Amino acid sequence: MKKIIITGSHLKREFFIWLLSFIAAIILNIYAIVNYETSWVELYSQIGYVVMISIMLYIASWGIRGFFLLVKNLISKRDEK
Repeated sequence: MKKIIITGSHLKREFFIWLLSFIAAIILNIYAIVNYETSWVELYSQIGYVVMISIMLYIASWGIRGFFLLVKNLISKRDEK
C-alpha cells in the first residue's frame, strides 16, 4: 500500500482556500446584519453559523475544483490522441 504524503504547500493552499471561505461567510453575515437592520452583536454571537457556512463553502469549492480538474484531464487526454 502506498503512503500518502501531504506536503506543507498543499496544507497552506487548502488553509488559504478555507480562509477565503471564512471571509466570504463573514461578509455574508455583515450583509445580513445591514440588510435586516439587526444588532452588530450578531457579528460575533453567530460565529458558529459563520464557521458552518464557511465549511459548506469550502466543501463546495472541492466540487468546483474537482470539476475543473476533470475537464482539464479530459482535454489533455484528448489532445494526446
